[in-house]
Amino acid sequence: MYTQEQAERLAADFLRQASAGWDNEVALFEEDSHKAAKGNFFYFSFQSVKYLSTRDDKYMVYGPTCIEVHGVTGECRFVTVQDLQAAGDPFNWWR
Repeated sequence: MYTQEQAERLAADFLRQASAGWDNEVALFEEDSHKAAKGNFFYFSFQSVKYLSTRDDKYMVYGPTCIEVHGVTGECRFVTVQDLQAAGDPFNWWR
């Protein structure tokens, strides 16, 4: 079983590889409020580096901006808002 720190490294590597050809440079949020664990999964949200440094909405990346990491296999995938809701709201965004 992976720890949250190990899963975060896997998510960062996955994001780096997946976004290599994108127009925007992206990175995981550093704040704990954008990291979650629920069941066998870890969740991490990401955003454009410009948004993370300025918090200016004009630099936001839209679309699925979360990564799910399976805590046993280490498999990573992008997840949608619907996926997060189905997973039981791991970030507690809809309390």
